[in-house]
Amino acid sequence: MSIRRDLTIQRTARYFLSDEPSSHKPYLCFVLHGYGQLPEFFLRKFKDIGRNDILFVAPEGLHRYYLQGSKGRVGASWMTKEDRLNDIADYCALLNQVAEELISESSFEKVAILGFSQGVATACRWANNTSLNFESLISWAGAFPPDLDFEAALENFKPKELYMACGDADEFISEERLKEHISFLDTKGIKPKLIRFEGGHDIDQAALTNLLEEVFPIS
Repeated sequence: MSIRRDLTIQRTARYFLSDEPSSHKPYLCFVLHGYGQLPEFFLRKFKDIGRNDILFVAPEGLHRYYLQGSKGRVGASWMTKEDRLNDIADYCALLNQVAEELISESSFEKVAILGFSQGVATACRWANNTSLNFESLISWAGAFPPDLDFEAALENFKPKELYMACGDADEFISEERLKEHISFLDTKGIKPKLIRFEGGHDIDQAALTNLLEEVFPIS
């Protein structure tokens, strides 16, 4: 029989910005990467749309690993099934610290949280357990986690704008699974606006541009 002990330590985490926070952008959007991605490169998908009025922030999951074997390209993830509750608490604490740092540096008219793939579950859990004053939650090519506290979420998300974007050829999300998930959310009182686009498990630039114009109106 082994005896487990947990130890809280200080470690270094990183996040990437599309611009300097002091550039007086009116909008702030957190973008949470998917499994095996790195935030520096994930951020390019948002910078390329040319919305200079939005400060995009891409934090990195606390787990890094080689994508194949023991060398080569590296990716990051938010958590695994191992010691999952501590991992969830850790990444929520990380995201809260990033948000507090940015909000202390600048003021923003509107804040949104976007999660992609694995980042959707991360975004939902964080959004349901943060004091950050955000207005929009965007689920892109991912699902609300089934272990989410939906009773709290129904109350917390009631005044928020909820969106769900999914490609019509997503190799991880069949039409049947999508319908089942929407039906499941409906039983919980969660009713996101569904955004469909032609494509697979990726962020479609045209769909992203249109959605961000709705979330963050161009003045």
